[in-house]
Amino acid sequence: MADCREIAAWAEATMPVVQPASPARVTKRLEHLDAMLPRRAQDDDAGELRTSGYLALLIGQPDEALAFMVREACRRFNWFPTAKQLLDILAEYRAPQSEQAVALLECQRFADQAFATWLGNVDDGQPIGDVPEQWCRIAVERGLVRRLSDGSYMSRALYHGPFKAWAPEPRVGSALLSAAEPMREAA
Repeated sequence: MADCREIAAWAEATMPVVQPASPARVTKRLEHLDAMLPRRAQDDDAGELRTSGYLALLIGQPDEALAFMVREACRRFNWFPTAKQLLDILAEYRAPQSEQAVALLECQRFADQAFATWLGNVDDGQPIGDVPEQWCRIAVERGLVRRLSDGSYMSRALYHGPFKAWAPEPRVGSALLSAAEPMREAA
């Protein structure tokens, strides 16, 4: 667990920050798209309005996502796509995972597995050990651990003793006696 915490601290400290593309870069991507796909003729004012509209929609996207958008639009369409089509393509983009994200995911998987193993061990009556406070609180909520008055924790399996299956003992009742009476009379 200590190694896992150390790796997680490294991953969080060095996680790459994705910067949005600059307006100039967005314009360059749109120019690439315009060069590859034909569109209907329009006057200069309409062209400027269209460009400003596309810029307003695409500002804030990472450059890798915009490159993906241009590649996919060139593959899919014969004509310059609408703004909605470009936004649909951007919604499909999935950034590659960084080493840090993979490390955090592996640390989370390890911690989940360790927690499940620990819960099973505590349920079987093994010692609680040195675990995070949160694990103990969860075990208390699940009824596997009891918090004692001094603030320490104890496995309920140890506190109450081993689990015993309870089965009712047969009771001698009036129904049993009435069924047994014909046998007595016959004897």
